[in-house]
Amino acid sequence: MMITTTTPALVPRTLLALALFAPLLAGAQAYRCQDAASGRTLYTDQPCKGGATVVPRPTDEQLRLDAERTQQARERAVQQREDAVLRQQQQLDAARTAEAQRPRPVPPAESDACRRAREEASFRAASVTATEEQVRTARANAALACGQPAPAEVIVVPPPPPRWRPPRPWDDPLPRPHRPPPPPQYAPGTEPLPMR
Repeated sequence: MMITTTTPALVPRTLLALALFAPLLAGAQAYRCQDAASGRTLYTDQPCKGGATVVPRPTDEQLRLDAERTQQARERAVQQREDAVLRQQQQLDAARTAEAQRPRPVPPAESDACRRAREEASFRAASVTATEEQVRTARANAALACGQPAPAEVIVVPPPPPRWRPPRPWDDPLPRPHRPPPPPQYAPGTEPLPMR
């Protein structure tokens, strides 16, 4: 039997080697795979066949941090939605305020141009010296200034003069003697018998 003694120089070297290799052991990845044939869960240091890697179960600290991050993300999303709604509401309020402050357009029938054109048309219609054409033009201008269609122009065309034709004998203006009515026509065999 042989008894070996450890030398003092060998101990620090061994400890140094263990210290160097310890991070490699701590960083080893464990894979949890499911066996397709039996359906059992296997733990191995090699990647699963078919590339199906199961992530190791997170620690309680990781779960707590994930829950906090999720809650913060939800709060940020809610805050962003509320900010967006607030911005939209402010834009709508600003648009409504601008719309309320903008002067309303005057309808054409209530404008000064319409009033002046109507006064001109009534003046022309009452004037003794105005021609029919001037009155029609003033009324059309008033209608257009008031936003209405111009009145339709009615053009009266006189009928053509009658053509001359020579007098015909039956168009004689002198009365003629009355003719007796024609004798009645009887069907054969129905004539009245002559009186003797």
